[in-house]
Amino acid sequence: MELRLVRYFVAVAEELNVTRAAERLHTAQPSLSQQIRQLEEMIGAPLFYREKHRLRLTETGQTFLPGAREILALVEQVFNQTRATARKEVGTIVLGMVPGPEKKVFSYLLPFLLKYYPDIKLHLRTMTAPEQIQALQRREITAGFLRGPIRCDEIASEIFMRENVVAVLPENSDLARLERIPVPLLAEIPLIPISHDVAPAVHDVVGKVEARTGIKFKIGFCTENLMTSMNAVASGLGFSFFASYVEEIVPKGVVTRPIDLDPPPTLDLLFAYRKDDRLPALERLVALVREHSPRRCAGATEESDGD
Repeated sequence: MELRLVRYFVAVAEELNVTRAAERLHTAQPSLSQQIRQLEEMIGAPLFYREKHRLRLTETGQTFLPGAREILALVEQVFNQTRATARKEVGTIVLGMVPGPEKKVFSYLLPFLLKYYPDIKLHLRTMTAPEQIQALQRREITAGFLRGPIRCDEIASEIFMRENVVAVLPENSDLARLERIPVPLLAEIPLIPISHDVAPAVHDVVGKVEARTGIKFKIGFCTENLMTSMNAVASGLGFSFFASYVEEIVPKGVVTRPIDLDPPPTLDLLFAYRKDDRLPALERLVALVREHSPRRCAGATEESDGD
């Protein structure tokens, strides 16, 4: 017996009117009448007395109605319990994020996460790359977006986004007048990077550019975060290297310019998670990252200077 027939019977039995029951069930009256007759044939007895302007339950119908209601209530209960369990299994994601590229990550990924998995509870934590690696090892976060390198066998990583590295310069500097900045000219002014402990990937890029060109940069001083470096550059104290996402967030008095190298140096934003984590929410997030990352959309295959 199909559950649909039980639901149809209960509606007609409660309304004692096929027209009203059909409206309640959002179905056509002739179809509903046919389904009730089919149910009666399966039971082997009429369920209703069909009088001129009304219906009445037969003794068989009166016997069937309480059990039919119990069946529907039990199915509803099981469905709700199963859905609650599924929501619990989907779970909570604690997501680490290096400061800066949040806007691009949010625009590419979060709309799909909220659309397809609205039951996932998402908590975002701003953390440096080393902090995220430690947090993943301690299982304090579920996954993270960070710069490499990641030298930990417990952690899997995938490239989410690859960006060109740009020079960040004072707006009133002579170099800011150029469309592309030759590396030898950058070597004449101090470099103001974020410290290696906070942003090791940027220092890897600096080392690789030096190796490619044979030119050594002059380190002015290191900062602890992006905005301090930006403000130092705006004050005319030197220049800095960042991934191209900073073009959207540079403060007043600062400009970005491409570096005159072919191919240009690049930085990868990695999506990282523990290899042994079987949380269903993480599995869904990994699938979304693979499907909607900017790198996948662009079909990029080149090697990064930040790997």
